Amino acid sequence: MGDDLKKKYVTDIKVDWSYKDLMSKINVPDYKVDYKDFDQAYVFTEDNRIIQGFLYLHNGKPLVIPEPEPSILYFINASRHIDNIISIRTQLFDSIGLEKVMQADQLFSDFFLLGTNFVINLYSSIEAFNNSIVPNDFTVKIKKRFMDKDTIQRYACFEDKMKIIVPRIFNKSFVIDFNKKWVLLDKLKSLRDSVIHTKNFSKNWAASYRDIYRDYLSFDFENVFKYVKDYMNYYKPDWIENYK
Repeated sequence: MGDDLKKKYVTDIKVDWSYKDLMSKINVPDYKVDYKDFDQAYVFTEDNRIIQGFLYLHNGKPLVIPEPEPSILYFINASRHIDNIISIRTQLFDSIGLEKVMQADQLFSDFFLLGTNFVINLYSSIEAFNNSIVPNDFTVKIKKRFMDKDTIQRYACFEDKMKIIVPRIFNKSFVIDFNKKWVLLDKLKSLRDSVIHTKNFSKNWAASYRDIYRDYLSFDFENVFKYVKDYMNYYKPDWIENYK
């Protein structure tokens, strides 16, 4: 899974004219471009699309890269792990028994590493999506504080974006319309926080991370993956879509 999902770009415009035909009618002056003064580029494709790109200087030479939409890249990365996560967890549960400790050890290590990649990327896809849909001139008052696009991206918490800011932009609320799905998205956020800020607890015994490990084993990976897709497509239809 993942390779069948359609990658999108920050700017992707379909035009009804050909770049080659246009350039054949224009005399472009011969001058040297100072790439240090330009950090943006546009790519003209064979099917008459204009895609925004960015410049990166490597050893003084310009590299042009089409600028992908990060919320979709994060989602694609998460999707590539979901099948293995479910498969390995099933194998892990099949290894129940005190005589299979070493087998469980390797399976759990693989499961946790893949699960962590999945959780971080899936949560990042929501965050990137929420930040991308805030209009440039949008303002909102939260807890007596006025916030514009910049302050929303920097300081607004996940819950405020999901419950207040995004619903106000679109005049509808995923949290209200699909509350059961929201509950699992909130659990995704909590699990992501536990991973990013991994803490060591002793609980009157040897130091341990057993709580977060147990949370991973019981987490609903399959449905949270579906619900993140539902969330983004609720506000922007076909934002996550398959290649036709």
